[in-house]
Amino acid sequence: MSELWSWFVTAPDYFNHSPYFPNPVVCMRDMAKMGVTQGYSRFFQTPPRVFVQETLDWIRLSVYLDWQILLLPFAVAVALTVLRVVLNFLLFRRIPVWAKLPAEEADKLPESMWKCSVYMVTWSWAVYLVLFGEQNLFTNLVAHWELWRPGYPLDPLLYWLYVFELGFYIHCIYATIYIETIRRDFVVLMLHHFLTIGLLLFSYAVRFHLIGLLLLFILDFGDIWLELSKTLVYFKVRDGKEHFGPEMAANCTFAVFTVQHVLFRLYWFPTKVIYSAMYVALVYYPSGPYWALFVVMLWSLYAMQAYWFTFIVKLIFKILRNEPLEDNREYSEKPKVNGSTDANCQENGDTHQTRETSEPSDTNARKEPDVDTQRKQEID
Repeated sequence: MSELWSWFVTAPDYFNHSPYFPNPVVCMRDMAKMGVTQGYSRFFQTPPRVFVQETLDWIRLSVYLDWQILLLPFAVAVALTVLRVVLNFLLFRRIPVWAKLPAEEADKLPESMWKCSVYMVTWSWAVYLVLFGEQNLFTNLVAHWELWRPGYPLDPLLYWLYVFELGFYIHCIYATIYIETIRRDFVVLMLHHFLTIGLLLFSYAVRFHLIGLLLLFILDFGDIWLELSKTLVYFKVRDGKEHFGPEMAANCTFAVFTVQHVLFRLYWFPTKVIYSAMYVALVYYPSGPYWALFVVMLWSLYAMQAYWFTFIVKLIFKILRNEPLEDNREYSEKPKVNGSTDANCQENGDTHQTRETSEPSDTNARKEPDVDTQRKQEID
């Protein structure tokens, strides 16, 4: 036990480990030590009146919000909504007609194609800024804080990425309610959108924007593969016939999505993003601003990634049982295709009764006339 405690106290910190694959145990240990130390000194040793006053002083000194960052995202959200309607009309809703997809898949395909297109743009944008800027922000976490100061000017490309992402998530709130399919994770998804907007605005205001950029780099990549996998699944049934190719391609892209979710969202998210905000920042600025609020928001977002991973695990077990790959967050179930019912009809307590079994046909109704009518005919 003493050896374990000695390692916990004296083991080399993050800076002596791989910049690409840091030891997660060491990262968690460093964050735990820093969290306990800072939490005790700020919330227990400092009187509440002093803590509140220090927080107000930090807000007055270091929060920089301009009217453009508050208004431009709404303009972007409106523009994205209009662009989505136009693309749906010109392209996304025409493709299912050309491919002769079933009605249910035809309704869902435009959503996945739209999201996949947007995330490809935003992630490519973030890749350029993170990996090809003046410093590699993925490997050099110290660069997040070396030049930090209140009101630090943003690179124009980063500024417009922030505006675009804020506008996109405002659009997502509207689209989730009024345009897209309602799914089981609706509440979590809405919380995710509001939390992401809060994180982006907060990181911009206090100039933690390099953390926000790294967060976008890590999270947007997975959404590309998720929407691509769903798009391929929708092409499985065409012109009333099942095709093996799209399902095989969807399984491959889902495998990539699963690996990236574990690597990017469950491993690099805490060891890069949260570690930078919770440990590296406080090494450089021991009394830095907003440590508690920012870290709590990041951990909340990480908890959502862990929640969504449970859906991925369920899908993996479905694939191992040779069941078709489908979005198991959806309430609606697939109709019959070529006389075969979906193996997932009773999944998660949802029932699906086909029209053939729930309603008698007109033919049967004619074959079984009313008994009283028969007797009247016999008497006549």
